[in-house]
Amino acid sequence: MSDEFSVFLATDLGVGEVAGRLRQLLEGRPVAEAAGDGEVGLRVRAADGEGWLEVHVHRNWHVLTDQEPGEAQAVDPYSVQVDVSGGEGEARGVFERLVETGVGMPMLLVHDVTDLVAAYLPDAGTHYFPAGVSMDEPDLEQWRDWVSEVRMG
Repeated sequence: MSDEFSVFLATDLGVGEVAGRLRQLLEGRPVAEAAGDGEVGLRVRAADGEGWLEVHVHRNWHVLTDQEPGEAQAVDPYSVQVDVSGGEGEARGVFERLVETGVGMPMLLVHDVTDLVAAYLPDAGTHYFPAGVSMDEPDLEQWRDWVSEVRMG
């Protein structure tokens, strides 16, 4: 099984609007588009400028809406998810390019929808987490200050 990396964005924008901004900021072009505000596929320049990556922009399907006590997740306040092909180096490159180009919204970089890799808050900057920090409540104290808004069950 290959590693999967996703960038989560906290925004009131819809999937199509976010995909449009990413297309512009990452010099992308559409590869697939669902009807309405479903999922948008983009091909974007690789971080090294050589070649292309595929990213899939969709709503965050991992939000726990009816949390029980102890079920807070770092990704819950982030409405849009961007799955990045190409492994950790490429996912970090996309995340860092979005920070540098001024996407202007809180973001999380997550590995296998389990472990936090990095967080960005517009007023606080970027933070990289040590390996093994879960996005789940048991590691809340390690990520609380780097998440857009923490919703507790």
